[in-house]
Amino acid sequence: MIAASSMSSAAPERLWLVVSEVERWGERLPTFTSVRALEPWRAVGVGSRFEVRQPGLPSATYEMTAWEPGRSFTWVARSRGVVTTATHTVGASEGGSTVDLALDWSGPLAAVIRLLLGRKSQRMVESEATTMCQLAERE
Repeated sequence: MIAASSMSSAAPERLWLVVSEVERWGERLPTFTSVRALEPWRAVGVGSRFEVRQPGLPSATYEMTAWEPGRSFTWVARSRGVVTTATHTVGASEGGSTVDLALDWSGPLAAVIRLLLGRKSQRMVESEATTMCQLAERE
């Protein structure tokens, strides 16, 4: 599993706004090109689907499988031979808040994906956590 955490002086509610506004990630996070809702009329929550584009990676369709407003969400992308699960959690900490990000692969090709993309994905997830906290502090 790949994981990264970052601390922010921003209130948890402010950090949650940055983390949960996934459709803005393409303009705000260097590790995303775009995130587009496939059903824009639908409220974000369990069952919401998004087309996600990231530099150097094939586009993927992610579906929200868990949504706890103000706290966390998990989304999952399925492709031939591998399931990608990404969890995003915001919590309170002394003097601000934290974001914890986790990325995991399962399925027959998970070991191959981990070998090919593990280091790159670790750097990307670390960058995302840091950038989210910086954005929350600026807003």
